[in-house]
Amino acid sequence: MGNVFGPVPSRRLGNSLGINLTPLKTCNYSCVYCQLGKTTNFTNERKEYIPTEEIIEELNETITKTQIPIDYITFVGDGEPTLHSGIGEIIKWIREKYGDKYKIAVVTNGSLFYLEEVRKDLKNVDVILPSIDAPDEKKYKLINRPIMKIEYKKVLEGLKMFVKEFKGKVWIEIMLIKGLNDSREDIDKIAEIIKSIDPIPEKVFINVPVRPPVEKWVRIPEQKSILYALKTIPNSSSIAFREEGEFDISRYSNSYEAILDITLKHPLRIEQAKKIISEFNENTEIVVNKLIKALKIVEYDNEKYLIKW
Repeated sequence: MGNVFGPVPSRRLGNSLGINLTPLKTCNYSCVYCQLGKTTNFTNERKEYIPTEEIIEELNETITKTQIPIDYITFVGDGEPTLHSGIGEIIKWIREKYGDKYKIAVVTNGSLFYLEEVRKDLKNVDVILPSIDAPDEKKYKLINRPIMKIEYKKVLEGLKMFVKEFKGKVWIEIMLIKGLNDSREDIDKIAEIIKSIDPIPEKVFINVPVRPPVEKWVRIPEQKSILYALKTIPNSSSIAFREEGEFDISRYSNSYEAILDITLKHPLRIEQAKKIISEFNENTEIVVNKLIKALKIVEYDNEKYLIKW
């Protein structure tokens, strides 16, 4: 277990069954707002990080056993999913096995669309969710902290190439961060980037760091910045709120095991952890005390979170 998780509640995708394709924090970015900690395997190499057949077997087993309806099968997780060279093979397997029964989404930083092989691998998914956080090259390096060989201009050119070829839906996500990219000038520049994509993405999600970020100085912007972004950026809507919904815990034998596994991918609010404990009819105080020894409790935005890193 560990390569497939959920379904978990997603603000954009409903009940999302997640697929993780890389070891923890294998990425070509080290974003200041990441909820999973610092990038430890900083790479731009595409390869089979986890055996493709192993992922397919676990995915098939999870789909068979889950007790929560699946809205999307989503490639997301511990790092950048397009770094895995077998992503296209897994997408092909889902289509051959299940046809159009499940929608497929890929949450990506969008850094590798300039590679024809990546565009080909992703051509048969329903929704692509790339990130555009920066108004320019300087802010790109400050916010996303990419591996040195990646240039923002090349990233945006690759995204535009992909959008022209892609038959599915493109939903952009913008992470607004106080003092970094939330000024009117920066938002105007980001809006121009969105407008330069042809066709303009169907949806643009304005997000903020609602879960504890890797860098403690990262903060949620003022409401006026979010409202200005919604007014200025085409096809935009806000997901600047905490997710609600149930986690699929049917595969776990107890709440401690469930919470430890879920927090590897998804920091949990204390209230969410207590709800999971209640589902197992276990003693909340005993389980929480045990969790405190294995996880960190971080207070962020007036909430307490359990996190693994």
